Amino acid sequence: MASPAPLAAIVGPTGSGKSELAMALARRLPIEILVADSRQVYRGMAIGTAAPDAADRAAVPHHLLDLVEPGAPFSVADWAVAARRARSQVAARGRLPVLVGGAGLYIAALVDGYALEGGRPDDGSRARLGDELAASGVAALAERLRHADPEAAARVDLRNPRRVTRALERLASTGSGAPTARSPWAGPLAMIGLDRPREVLNRRIDERAAWLFANGLLDEVRTLLEAGHDPGHSPLTSHGFGEAARHLAGEWSLEQAIEVTARRTRQHAKRQATWFRRDPRIVWIAAADEPGGAPAMVEQGYRLLSALR
Repeated sequence: MASPAPLAAIVGPTGSGKSELAMALARRLPIEILVADSRQVYRGMAIGTAAPDAADRAAVPHHLLDLVEPGAPFSVADWAVAARRARSQVAARGRLPVLVGGAGLYIAALVDGYALEGGRPDDGSRARLGDELAASGVAALAERLRHADPEAAARVDLRNPRRVTRALERLASTGSGAPTARSPWAGPLAMIGLDRPREVLNRRIDERAAWLFANGLLDEVRTLLEAGHDPGHSPLTSHGFGEAARHLAGEWSLEQAIEVTARRTRQHAKRQATWFRRDPRIVWIAAADEPGGAPAMVEQGYRLLSALR
């Protein structure tokens, strides 16, 4: 039996420079990028999710982008199926698949082989949770998850209604709110994390929030709303999109929308950092205040990925 092909990942919080590093490494290594982002799977949201632009996609093959419409149901399990297929196709071409993103659960689904496909809830269970969410809010459901399964609650973004309800669905159908590991990746693996001082990362996030609103986010959200997408449903409640929708509705000033977007993104980045810090397999590269493609960082990443081939 042939040995499993190598797999690599570049991870870290939003705004840390993961994509910049991946693009720089692609100029030195035969890699293809598997995007691990829970919002870049949706079409029509490229600006607000800071998805790779046309030039980057033309220069380096990117996978797992623009998979479904924003209103379509799409789970981590769905992403894992698509990611396994893409990983195999990249490896079959003799190239190195490199996961790039900050969605910790998505990355774990592929690297650790979480069995996410089983235990899907029935429609009645999902509807009841939806009614409870509308009536009581996500905080009440999060508290129920904390009481019933503290371990699962520690691994879920308790401010994200979709993640909380999905954990409760798993709890009802399998007895555990946490995904169960099937088998970790058996082949050669390299995981790189970009580490920046908190104040540097926060400044980068603040700058990016302002850039998004100045470079097309409002038009992007307006187009989504005009197409009939509900601003109250995920993914249009995610940071940036929800604030832009409230500005377009006349509820918030532009300055308030930018400030809240930046604050929510900083909070999200903190949770991402906490998730990844628990993984001892990640080799952290000190990024300081350098661009993601700075020569010293690229050289470190190159050595780590070269060792896989």
